[in-house]
Amino acid sequence: MTNEPPTPAGEAEKFNQLAGQQPVPGIGRRIAAISYEGLLLIALLLIVSFPFAGHAGKTLDGLGQIFFQVYLLAVTATYFVWQWQKNGQTLAMKTWRFRVVNQFNEIPSWPRALLRFVFAAVFFGPAAIGVLLLFFPGRMSPVISMWFFLPLITTLLYARFDGNHQFLHDRLAGTQLLDAPPAPQK
Repeated sequence: MTNEPPTPAGEAEKFNQLAGQQPVPGIGRRIAAISYEGLLLIALLLIVSFPFAGHAGKTLDGLGQIFFQVYLLAVTATYFVWQWQKNGQTLAMKTWRFRVVNQFNEIPSWPRALLRFVFAAVFFGPAAIGVLLLFFPGRMSPVISMWFFLPLITTLLYARFDGNHQFLHDRLAGTQLLDAPPAPQK
């Protein structure tokens, strides 16, 4: 054995070895959890939007609208990053019994959880916009709206053919999803 620092290839190999030792949640369970997570996120964003809702009967425009959108993005990022860094699970992940860990099977650090959020937003964010646009067909052609689903389809196909069935954003962020056993009954 040598005392060389680990190479990126060596870290990737260790990551795959650790991941292969624990069960990975199925893609169907993860998609169901994403749907549940969306409902929880809508509820959270509605609650944090109340201070801005119809203030003096005016709607937001210009700089106020941009501030509001940045505010909602910050709330969303804080929710996910805090939950992943705190215990590796959001409420939906607890319900569907899986957790996010780093390459050493530990709860991800703040920077790694933030990186996971950014990559997940790149792959899942456009699909969320696409769903909204499908409900308002007058705004944009449904055919054009379907292109918003391309990043989501890419990560789903990647997970299907990945050796450990991880989403692309997890691979890029150096995280993975693993099954979480149910809590022992008291």
